[in-house]
Amino acid sequence: MSDKRDADSSRWTGLFRWGKGEDKTADQRMRRVLETNRLLLAEHQPRRLYATLLDAAVELSGAERAFLILLDSTSGEPRVEVARSVDREEVKAALGKISRTVVDKVAKSRLSVLTDSAQEDASIGPSASIAELKLRSILAVPLLVRGESIGCLYLDNRFQRGTFRDEHREMMELFADQAAIAVENARLHAENELRRQELERLNAELRKRVEVQEVELKSVRTTIEQQLSQASLRHEFSEIIGRSPPMMELLRMIDVAVDTDYPVLILGESGTGKEKVAQAIHHYGRRGRGPFVGENCAAIPENLLEAELFGYVRGAFTGADRDKNGLFEQAHGGTLFLDEIGDMDSSMQKKLLRVLEEGEFRKVGAREPIKVDVRILSATNVDLLERLEEGSFREDLYYRLKVISIRVPPLRERRTDIPELAEHFLRRAAAEDGRRPPAVSKEAMAILTSYSWPGNVRELRNEVLRLSALAKEEIGVELLKDLGRGKKQPHLSLAGRTLADIEKDAILQALEATRGKRVDAARMLGLPRRTFYNRLKRYGLL
Repeated sequence: MSDKRDADSSRWTGLFRWGKGEDKTADQRMRRVLETNRLLLAEHQPRRLYATLLDAAVELSGAERAFLILLDSTSGEPRVEVARSVDREEVKAALGKISRTVVDKVAKSRLSVLTDSAQEDASIGPSASIAELKLRSILAVPLLVRGESIGCLYLDNRFQRGTFRDEHREMMELFADQAAIAVENARLHAENELRRQELERLNAELRKRVEVQEVELKSVRTTIEQQLSQASLRHEFSEIIGRSPPMMELLRMIDVAVDTDYPVLILGESGTGKEKVAQAIHHYGRRGRGPFVGENCAAIPENLLEAELFGYVRGAFTGADRDKNGLFEQAHGGTLFLDEIGDMDSSMQKKLLRVLEEGEFRKVGAREPIKVDVRILSATNVDLLERLEEGSFREDLYYRLKVISIRVPPLRERRTDIPELAEHFLRRAAAEDGRRPPAVSKEAMAILTSYSWPGNVRELRNEVLRLSALAKEEIGVELLKDLGRGKKQPHLSLAGRTLADIEKDAILQALEATRGKRVDAARMLGLPRRTFYNRLKRYGLL
């Protein structure tokens, strides 16, 4: 390393050995070059950098004037960024005081041009600008970044021939290498500063929009709360069973939601009847005469959900032998209910957000957007706030879906509704069988009412259907002795089996225990949702 430094130092020192007092001049100019390099690399403000660069170039070369010329990144046209005289003053109207012929030659060849009498130099070629400007000495060296020309350093003297020699050219070429790096760094720094300012502007605009939306949402919620406190139920809601206090609160919320077209997010555990709530909002609302289309987002593989929601055109993918309308088109003028919205993958969340914001979508494989008029009702049994913290659910989509939020209470919070629900399911089962419904003994009803029902209304309905099939005239406690049993974690035998076999069986048993509910099965096994879906793909269970 020391040999290389000595060689470089000797080369630089040799370049400065001309004129009187050459040793002193060489040392001074060497220090000036090193000091200039330090200043160039430390300065990121373009105007100050350019002035420092040109003043140093004039001092080192003995030029009368120096011009920093950069090429436009789009058109390639040269522009004079800064021009300085030997008096360290800016040269006015600088573009008209240079030779375009010389600048173009340097830009195209990426080689320096040196002439001690520009008006007589045949190598430059005929030039009206040189003749008109009466230029004598010119030294123009290219500014190269990664081998590409970004402009040139243009030095001249209008009054003296032979100002520049080969030593000057070689020295200024080395100087230009450092100058080009500094100019490019300043340009990148300026671009980053503009991006930072634009990002700050966008962030400020986004914060303002969020504040406006929060005010609007607060106004909507205030209106809803006022209506809930003042109004009694205007609709019967006969299809929703139960009039316990939690259910009356639910019905009041539905009563308000039916008179709006806002998106509604329905929250509740599995089996609580979230789809029933969505159907009631649609049926009693202004879109009641339109279609009601529902889909469980967790039941469709991620790669098929887009085609299911938006449809596709013929030839969009293998097997697409005809055009197909998606659920959005089918629900046009009505309501689209998206169950288990929390299991939608991030790319689909982005596309759904676009539909909510712009009211249009594209079929898979299509170019033209389709306008659609659909009210979105969504439901989930997971904690979306937790998903927001994990980063698996978009915050902007969450607030779009949650203009109105309705929570469906679990069955354990409305135990007084259980007798009515049980009687309802018994009557329906008996009607299908063409017989009278069996009675329920007081002891049996007490057991039904005290049970926690982790599967909520869905579990109660299935249990009542079983009891209806077994009982002749009355349902007694003897038929309920197994209630709540069989809800243990899967038991696995390890003998002679691989880990993959055991894992696959565990997944199959969990799916069986949760009646195919993938989210519940993943929770039962203690697996993150994404990991569980990857396992389903690995074992061919999707």
